[in-house]
Amino acid sequence: MLSSDFAKVFGQVVRKHRKARYMTQEELAERADLAPKMISLIERLKINPTLNAADSIAKALSVPFWRLIKDVENLRLEIRASKKRK
Repeated sequence: MLSSDFAKVFGQVVRKHRKARYMTQEELAERADLAPKMISLIERLKINPTLNAADSIAKALSVPFWRLIKDVENLRLEIRASKKRK
């Protein structure tokens, strides 16, 4: 998987954590001090977040930054494994 795929998986992980906390994109954006459009673009896999934006999102979700990255890596491994099975 290419590193450009990181944004795709990161967006999925952010959405999962946000929804688990019953937060809207607007609430997450406000807590992270980011524009709601940025959260939308990240979750829709359109942009790669900066490290600062990713860290702000982690803090707004009350999730350690390392946990988001670990969840991304775990999902990447799952995707790779499912592609190999096909």
